[in-house]
Amino acid sequence: MTDCTSEQARARRAQARAFLDVAELVLEEPSTQSETHVAAALAVLAAIAAADAICGLRLGRYSRGQDHDQAADLLATVDAGDPSLAAKLRRVLAAKDTVHYSPRLIARNDAQGLIRAAAALVEAAERL
Repeated sequence: MTDCTSEQARARRAQARAFLDVAELVLEEPSTQSETHVAAALAVLAAIAAADAICGLRLGRYSRGQDHDQAADLLATVDAGDPSLAAKLRRVLAAKDTVHYSPRLIARNDAQGLIRAAAALVEAAERL
């Protein structure tokens, strides 16, 4: 766990929004599968930053480490108005290895699903 001030949490929230905005922009235009893959990778970053912001704003700390289940478990302890947020984070994190480290490109439909899940997390962070 990493301690987090309100200012740091708000900065993570702003980063989450920026990642999400760019991901959505990439998918607005006709794109190649490589660009779709980049949008998915940005959605993962958006979801992680949003979860950090939510936990930072509510708990004064967030999970930082290789075990992503800890981040989802911590998020599940936070009342952020949507009990499905931890499940959405887990779904996005399950794709992290593929979108960040694999040469296998992700399909547009899958990228859109990741962006929707990330958007729910970002919107929850922005309500706090």
